[in-house]
Amino acid sequence: MDLFIKNISRLYTPRVADSEDISRPVMDISDAAIFISQGRIEAVGTEKEIASLVPEKVPVLDAQQRVALPGFVDCHAHPVFAGERSHEFHKRNAGATYLQIAKEGGGIASSAQALKNASVEALVQETLPRLNRFLLSGTTTLEAKSGYGLEWEQERKQLAAIDELNKKHPIELIPTYLVHSIPASRKNDREAFIDEVCETMLPEVARNHLAQAVDIFCEEGVFSEEESRKILLRAKQLGFDIKLHANQFGHSGGARLAAELGAVSADHLEHLNDKEIDALIENKVTCVLLPACVFFLGDLPYPPARKLIERGARVAIATDMNPGSSMTESLPLAMTIAAIYCHMTPAELLWAATFDAARALKRETSIGSLEVGKEGNVTLWDIPHLRYLSYHFGNTFLTDAVISGQVVVANGQLSDES
Repeated sequence: MDLFIKNISRLYTPRVADSEDISRPVMDISDAAIFISQGRIEAVGTEKEIASLVPEKVPVLDAQQRVALPGFVDCHAHPVFAGERSHEFHKRNAGATYLQIAKEGGGIASSAQALKNASVEALVQETLPRLNRFLLSGTTTLEAKSGYGLEWEQERKQLAAIDELNKKHPIELIPTYLVHSIPASRKNDREAFIDEVCETMLPEVARNHLAQAVDIFCEEGVFSEEESRKILLRAKQLGFDIKLHANQFGHSGGARLAAELGAVSADHLEHLNDKEIDALIENKVTCVLLPACVFFLGDLPYPPARKLIERGARVAIATDMNPGSSMTESLPLAMTIAAIYCHMTPAELLWAATFDAARALKRETSIGSLEVGKEGNVTLWDIPHLRYLSYHFGNTFLTDAVISGQVVVANGQLSDES
């Protein structure tokens, strides 16, 4: 698709030529315009500079003096599930912990049962409205994890739903196979289940190209560091990128393992010591922070974002959208929480939701910034400047969204193609 976006008041994008600069520099262009040709950005600059480069018959989108940002990249999410778990939210607010609820048969086990009772088509229909809410919050690329199936046939169903959603919705879904928990039926058969993951499930995912990455919940009471190492080494052998749910409830060994194995990302990271931080930085593991999850659960520390950033870590922010611990599709809300509790600056927040988030999906060469050659994923916002986005929370100020040069949100409304 070709498109000329003109009359942009301010355009902000990570200055990726300085991608290792810990100050996270942002390019700020006034009176800007963007020319997209065949779905990719052909030119970015002032309207005066690039208007003459645009052929006469190219469709025009008048930004009406709004702010332009790269489409957001939500690099950690669980958007495909059945049912909801609002009773657990209120149970936690009455004093129960996430881990206590899980031991009582709630948590992941509850979502696994709901998914077992749903068809692929039911999962697709239930997820489509969520994808619309992601899009209306500025997300144009979204990781979609499996992990609520637990048993292989149900995991296959969840991955099939992700594949079908990729055909039906303009947001690009990046599928990740998540080894989330031991199924209740296999609690006394733990070692055999892990062998089945390594020798049956992972090869099947690879053979059918059902996922780009493999993730594992490395945490006390879920998968140990040694169990996680075995599964992730097999995943690497099969050609998958690897990721970890790491150090959410304590020093689980997940962060250390992510560094040891050269994971693409380590996610959560509420508990980190200096040695773990140094190892993550040395091995260029993107640290994915999930502040909305910490906010929603209410009893965990926020990850040490300032220490990570000031030491030179690659830091991303994601929603962790899921029914049990982060029921939101809004990256702007996650950015506000990170601004307050992780003390991140507007520039750091922009990088964390775009370029560094793309790094967590190994997609930084094609998305995550507004620069020539990248996919034409652009969002327009009715805000005066970048600082305002995380300041005025609880509403979406998105007016338009463009994915690969196609307008998928216009004047705050989903287009017919969405």
